[in-house]
Amino acid sequence: MSQKFEVLWTQFLEGESSEHELDSLQEMLAADPALLHSAADLYEEHRLLGFALQPFDDRRFVEDAISRVEIDGQQFVGGVISEIRREPAALATGAGRNSYVRAASVFASSRSIFSLAVAVFLLLGGMTWFFAKRGDEPAGGGLITESIGDPAMPIRYIATVLLEDNCDWKAENSPVEGQRLAAEALELQSGVAVIRFDGGAELVMTGETSLVLRSAGSAELLQGDVVIRAESGAEGFVLMTPTSEVVDLGTEFAVKVGRGGETQVHVLEGEVSYRRINAEEELAKILRAGEGIAIDRHDRPRAIPMNSPRFKDFVTRINPKSRADLLTGYEGFNYSPGVLPLKQSTVGIGWNGPWRRRLPEERRAPDRDTSPAELEIVHGQMNVTWPVPGGRLGMLKLPPGDVFYVRPLQQAIDLSRDGMTYFSLMVREIERRPKGERPFEHLRLTFRSSVDYFGDALSFGHGPGYRPRIQASGSNLFNSPLEFPAEQTTLWIGKVVSRVKGEDEVYFRIYGEDETLDYAEPATWHVVTRNVDSDARLDRVLLSSTGQFGRIVDELRIGPTWRSVAPMREEQE
Repeated sequence: MSQKFEVLWTQFLEGESSEHELDSLQEMLAADPALLHSAADLYEEHRLLGFALQPFDDRRFVEDAISRVEIDGQQFVGGVISEIRREPAALATGAGRNSYVRAASVFASSRSIFSLAVAVFLLLGGMTWFFAKRGDEPAGGGLITESIGDPAMPIRYIATVLLEDNCDWKAENSPVEGQRLAAEALELQSGVAVIRFDGGAELVMTGETSLVLRSAGSAELLQGDVVIRAESGAEGFVLMTPTSEVVDLGTEFAVKVGRGGETQVHVLEGEVSYRRINAEEELAKILRAGEGIAIDRHDRPRAIPMNSPRFKDFVTRINPKSRADLLTGYEGFNYSPGVLPLKQSTVGIGWNGPWRRRLPEERRAPDRDTSPAELEIVHGQMNVTWPVPGGRLGMLKLPPGDVFYVRPLQQAIDLSRDGMTYFSLMVREIERRPKGERPFEHLRLTFRSSVDYFGDALSFGHGPGYRPRIQASGSNLFNSPLEFPAEQTTLWIGKVVSRVKGEDEVYFRIYGEDETLDYAEPATWHVVTRNVDSDARLDRVLLSSTGQFGRIVDELRIGPTWRSVAPMREEQE
């Protein structure tokens, strides 16, 4: 396969082709029938590679993803040829050529089905290995790390700080909400912190507590109080203490370790097994809901009353609230309905100027641009189920066509330093193409650099298949296999973890109207990046809408924490 064809075909898959590039692609397909074989293979590889990089919740998620690939794969190549041929004037090469393309399309479709069968077999095999391997690990998180902080080992992040309240840490670099944690020691002097392990278990640490994170499914409590909630899918979490090993069996339990090493275990729900350190597994004993036990430093157990608060009790006491006061950028399009000249779009927080159209030097792919010189402001055209003021008064209606608006940020997303940035955006489609048609509809929110506009960037949105996607560092593309809800108001939330050392992590999820938001970020995102490392300073926001249908957007929020951008419901005091 020629490099030129591969580039053109990839651009086509991403919906980035200009009309000239579509013409070139058509000519190459018509001239070389072997390219149709490669086109089918590239399509399947493109889809399945994106799936393989994502965190799968369970088998139903995988089965749904594979089913969608099967359906798409059987129809795609023929549909692509039809799309390329949809502009007869641009492709005028005679009836003989059209007949050739139709015949080639049929051949390519049959070839695509065969290739798809192989690809699905490989994906199923990979997922079978994944789940089998996961079953051998504590809570799906991997083997317990033998050493903490080994400089020869690459950093592996295994947990996330979900919430902290009045925390005083001994370490100079105190953990903050949203921070990713590696295998490391945490020394809390006072306050309450909630941590989620990548294996699924959640842990509350309170007061003066020393905890060592070992893996995505294990930790060691040296001193202090913790409560662990390991719901369905997180069973098997291991907590070591100076005297005991406690293993979750699908439950909620509390563990207290005194200064002398005495360990108390209180089972709030379900069951745990416990045994002395280094004891044989067959010597483990079961402790059930409502029971408590204390084990002294000489390994002597005695029954005690169960008297620990529940996990949710700690969260209720904290009563997490929105932190909109931390926003570094906000655009609510709070204008009267009607047409607003771009130069007058000056409201909001954290901007260095109004919205504007792309400059000529900022146009590459697509190079066409039908952006109006004004914003169309509408009211009351979103169904908003989240506690947020947007979606009722001013909002931006993006017309059909190729529309691109840019606005400069005061505070850049600096990927050259350690930090976190979250954003959220409300979106409503005006119309969606019927199933079976290949929809060339795109909406993206992209963060770019004013110094190197076409250099490293972060783009969030959806492509032709209405599936959440991230494009990072210019070329790395990460897709979700799931299509987000049609003709609803959706809430987009993204997270960027930047690092001086080690790869950056980028997350993206699209919420439908029937989904609620909690005080903490989700355990599972729709898209997660791999192998992204950039030092760019992203100080431009690009809002891109292309296709036959318009869209409505509102409530763009940018901030340092989940609670600063997520419209969560708050409990009344």
